[in-house]
Amino acid sequence: MSRILIIEDETVIRRAVKRLLERHGYQVSEAGSIEEAEAEHSPKSFDLIISDVRLPGLPGTDIINLAAPVPVLIMTSYASIRSAVDAMKMGAIDYIAKPFDHDELLMLVERTIKQDLSQRQQEVLKSEVEKSYPVKGMVGECPAMCEVFNRINKVAPTDATVLILGESGSGKELVARALHEKSHRSQSPFIVFNCAAVPENQVETELFGHASESDTRKGGLLAQAHGGTLFMDEVGELPMPAQARLLRVLQGDEYSGSGDRPGLQPDIRIIAATHRDIRKLVQQQTFRSDLYFRLRVVEMTLPPLRERGADIKALAQFLLEKSSRQLNRLPLKLSRNAMEAIRRYHWPGNVRELANTIERAVILCEGDSITPELLSIDHQIATNRQSNENAGDNLSLEEYFRHFVLEHQDGMTETELAKQLGISRKALWERRQRFGIPRGKKGKKS
Repeated sequence: MSRILIIEDETVIRRAVKRLLERHGYQVSEAGSIEEAEAEHSPKSFDLIISDVRLPGLPGTDIINLAAPVPVLIMTSYASIRSAVDAMKMGAIDYIAKPFDHDELLMLVERTIKQDLSQRQQEVLKSEVEKSYPVKGMVGECPAMCEVFNRINKVAPTDATVLILGESGSGKELVARALHEKSHRSQSPFIVFNCAAVPENQVETELFGHASESDTRKGGLLAQAHGGTLFMDEVGELPMPAQARLLRVLQGDEYSGSGDRPGLQPDIRIIAATHRDIRKLVQQQTFRSDLYFRLRVVEMTLPPLRERGADIKALAQFLLEKSSRQLNRLPLKLSRNAMEAIRRYHWPGNVRELANTIERAVILCEGDSITPELLSIDHQIATNRQSNENAGDNLSLEEYFRHFVLEHQDGMTETELAKQLGISRKALWERRQRFGIPRGKKGKKS
């Protein structure tokens, strides 16, 4: 039963309102002034307060701050726009002019209490979600992920450049977005640039802009990200000329296209990520050492899904609930055998592959339970990869990609290959081009 406090100095009106509300199932207390309400009641313990704007002693609007966050409905005998606006500016949830219609008052009371209850429930749910998932969209309790969450919370409020390392599909962009959203730049742009998705001869134009015929600078992504964050994914693929210019930007020596004159430090935070062994690239002199040290002011490493233990089960459940909501499906559950299949699989595509697998299963599911058949997990892929690792092949991700595609492309379509690798068809095509791998017989037909 909702509890309502009425503060009104005219006894006849106060008692009439009380009887009206009690007849409709509300528990009602009363007071003749703000001072009496404070002395005899605890204003914060009510679900709604209805107060006259003019009272002996303190004005009725004073209860707004004294009872916060309890919603306050103001009654006024002066049905002027000014008195209503003043009350609303001070935080009143709404107002009603005397003499008022009983049905109008009841409707206003019911609506206000329902809205406030809904808001409180959302706040509780948000609090519970934040406790369970300390970083938006990321789930995990294993030691490695707890360290990632701790570092995000420490680093996000700063403007430090961050280098995120981890296999493809492990959630590097989610970490970058979390760093942005928890920073003072959260209301400014978050721009994503995939260094591997743009031809080498276009990278500098995309990043730094270009000069028009009138020699007026046309800003690239650096200009678009002014005041915010630029996330450079697959930074290990950045061509050497672009590396040199990016270094100058980080040093404050190059015009950023932000509208400032050359030589000023660009107002931008850069977060970089790569799945490659960037230290090895530095040793091979394909990545500048000075840029590497500029980017890794703070370094964060995401663990592959196969090394996250019990997190896999929690992630699968989280992704199942997320996909069900997005696809407007009734709540589904993972069968015991399906969960075991998920646990045993090696997940070369990491969280992205798991998310794609769960989403496909939700789309195809006709009952209330996800089965191993709906997941369509090919354990042979995991077995092959584990055998390679156990044999000491020490394949890099590029070598693994080449090996896997060449081994399976004659028996799989491009769609099937992309699915098993946990990447999109576009990403598969781009990597084929980069590594010079021709399509197989079946791939040409897909």
